[in-house]
Amino acid sequence: MRRPSSLLTLPLLVVLAGCGGGTPQLDVGSAQAAEPVSGASQIALEITNDGDGDDALVAAEADAALAVEIHITEVDDDGRATMRELDEAELPAGETVRFRPGGLHLMMIAPDDDVQVGGTFAVTLEFDRSDAVTVDVEVVDLLDLAEPDATEEDLDPDA
Repeated sequence: MRRPSSLLTLPLLVVLAGCGGGTPQLDVGSAQAAEPVSGASQIALEITNDGDGDDALVAAEADAALAVEIHITEVDDDGRATMRELDEAELPAGETVRFRPGGLHLMMIAPDDDVQVGGTFAVTLEFDRSDAVTVDVEVVDLLDLAEPDATEEDLDPDA
């Protein structure tokens, strides 16, 4: 019995691995950041993946902060909210992912003096499969980022 040549099998596996993954097509909406509270600020934005392949936000950076981390706020059965850092945020094909206080968001660590109401700064978003995107971020009052029924206590973990 003759075995297939590994030189022929490897290219076929590479081609098959690339099939079915589709191509992401990301659209990053306008971005806003909250005026800093307790040495941190949150960035809110929407990313729509109009493609037929999944992607993920894997990092973000801004010169206006020491670091930008991907976070999610989770509420336990007793109503206590805690934030947890994520390695990435999934961006499924055909969906819009919202980054907002009280849920999935970008957390700026130690923002500088450029992060004041009325100011702007740039943030660069890095993705698993797509090219990096840099967007301008407008700084607004914290409550302007909130969902319509959110309160200040929902948004400020130190309140």
